[in-house]
Amino acid sequence: MGERLFGTDGIRGRVGVDPITPSFAFHLGRVLAAHAIKPGALVYVGRDTRESSVLLETYLAHGIQEGGGRIESLGVLPTPGISYCTRNGAAEYGIAITASHNPYDYNGFKLFSSDGRKLDDQTEFSIERELTRSTRSNPDGDIDALAEDSLTRSLYVKMLNEKASQVGQTGLKGVVDCANGATTTVATQVFERVFDVLHMIGDSPNGININKNVGSTSVEALQRSVRELKADIGITFDGDGDRVLFVDDQGELVGGDQVLYLLARRHLRSDRSTGGVVGTVMSNHGLHLALEEIDIPFVRTDVGDKNVYDEMLSRNWRLGGEPSGHLIWRDVAETGDGIVIALSVLEVIQHAQTRLRQLVEPISMLPQVQLTVPSTTPEADVQKSEVKDLVLQFSDRVKPDGRLLARASGTEPLIRVMVEHRDAITANQLAEELANAISTSI
Repeated sequence: MGERLFGTDGIRGRVGVDPITPSFAFHLGRVLAAHAIKPGALVYVGRDTRESSVLLETYLAHGIQEGGGRIESLGVLPTPGISYCTRNGAAEYGIAITASHNPYDYNGFKLFSSDGRKLDDQTEFSIERELTRSTRSNPDGDIDALAEDSLTRSLYVKMLNEKASQVGQTGLKGVVDCANGATTTVATQVFERVFDVLHMIGDSPNGININKNVGSTSVEALQRSVRELKADIGITFDGDGDRVLFVDDQGELVGGDQVLYLLARRHLRSDRSTGGVVGTVMSNHGLHLALEEIDIPFVRTDVGDKNVYDEMLSRNWRLGGEPSGHLIWRDVAETGDGIVIALSVLEVIQHAQTRLRQLVEPISMLPQVQLTVPSTTPEADVQKSEVKDLVLQFSDRVKPDGRLLARASGTEPLIRVMVEHRDAITANQLAEELANAISTSI
């Protein structure tokens, strides 16, 4: 089959370059309807705010219809909202058209089964096989954009509002950054219920500004706003709303690992039946040490929220996630949902009657440096003997006070290099040396 279509989080790439084209979207829709779902089954589709999303949605929908399926558009909605509606509605599949935290000139397709979960590997392989075997064709006649259905999407909005009402008024001043993405359609009404004073940024999407200098990949805008407004807390999402990061009242970033600690300390320590915490190979060692202090188990998986979720299921654990802010707390949602996690953090703050900064003080994060190396074939390049030898050499240099990792990105043509060390200068130096050495060797 050659290169796999499905990466760590769906199918993704640059717009206009196969497979992120209207032609492929139509082909994907036909294949799903003809081979993967029951005849006449319903598919929910939603999107983020990229200028390419409407066109891709339109062609995907017509492919599904031509293949014998039915389609319902949820409009612009966070990816976890599409998952939630699929789980609680009448659809056989849910599809989010999004490239998450990537720039606007990327897009993609995230697929959910009827239980609202990401597709398993076997199903992905089956769909890829049919996509490869089937002959592509173009749709007949004119292609019109879909009408949106507000009734189904209201399931998600109602759930968010109910959770916000459970948190109640916090008495806090908050800044919320929507990354000019999918959360812009729901965040204001949700967070007005919990903040006495709410200030929104990154809430004016224009099709090309998603994740641009705002959002969880550009937290500086939120940090400035929190400091200038003297806010109590800042909350920032990525383009499709499945990630969330925080800023404390001093403008300091509170990342995914720290939030996992905060939630684990509040919930898992009081109920050991819920098990431990699942992180990834990118999780900071400081999280492991902090959880060990309060006697909560911790394990790592490969990068990717699907890997985290699978490990959680196999252990029957409730909490897991990634440093990027893609967090899953199964007591509140079966998928990573930035808004729901944000409300859960606010509930912890309410319960403790203290500031976010004080809640995460017990976890000391080791300095961690992450760099990227451009690569047209990252999966193949990281398997080269030269690259493996470099990783072994540098691993010896970083021990015993740190660790390192070189891995292929599942969403971009990059090799990601991470070095963690007790000494920040050493971490930075080794990361730069390793990244340069890998770049030269490939």
